Amino acid sequence: MANQATPLFRLFKLTITAEQRANFVTAGRHNLVTSIQNEPGTLAMYTLHVAPAGLENRVIEVYRDAASYDQHANSPQFKAFRAVAKDAVTQQAVVNLMPIVLREQAQLLLVSGEPHFVQLTEVTLKPGQAAAYQELITTSGSAATTVQPSRLVVAIGRVVDDPQKWVIFEVYQDKLAYQRYQQTAANRYCQLTSQASIQTAQTTVLSPDTLVNQGGLTLVDRQG
Repeated sequence: MANQATPLFRLFKLTITAEQRANFVTAGRHNLVTSIQNEPGTLAMYTLHVAPAGLENRVIEVYRDAASYDQHANSPQFKAFRAVAKDAVTQQAVVNLMPIVLREQAQLLLVSGEPHFVQLTEVTLKPGQAAAYQELITTSGSAATTVQPSRLVVAIGRVVDDPQKWVIFEVYQDKLAYQRYQQTAANRYCQLTSQASIQTAQTTVLSPDTLVNQGGLTLVDRQG
């Protein structure tokens, strides 16, 4: 991603009605699958829900640049999804993120309803710790920058309008893969060392609806 525009990275928090849950998931799947196949600038899209009811939803999106987002926003599949969302969504919050780490497996990801293990961690740092935290997670060999065959995605960003708040999104092949990764030396070191910078951390395990990306995305911002 060197010498290119900074990717657009966003987290959506959506509350939907139970009556529209099935329509929302179906329209979302069509939107994601069609977009990842037809739009080179749509780099990654993930739709997930908080179990068990599935009324609290999370959407992660990464676009190459603003022009790529505009192309997607004007696509037929997104307009179809938006028509369904208009009736389904009762509350919406958008978190704009500055991407710090974006790492994927090399191959395209295109899955729907498969039992991957996914978690979203929202971190609030202690005052003045943003630079130290960024240096820790972007150091060469850091757990945050590592993808392995069973660790499919790691995406970390700081909230654009509040640099003390960060979001960490991870996708693993399954829960066993996640548990094994937690025991690695790199992860243990990162977890232990980051405690000095973190004020609060809230982790939510998410159930995937549709997960798609182009594959091969690698961005690590060490500028601090």
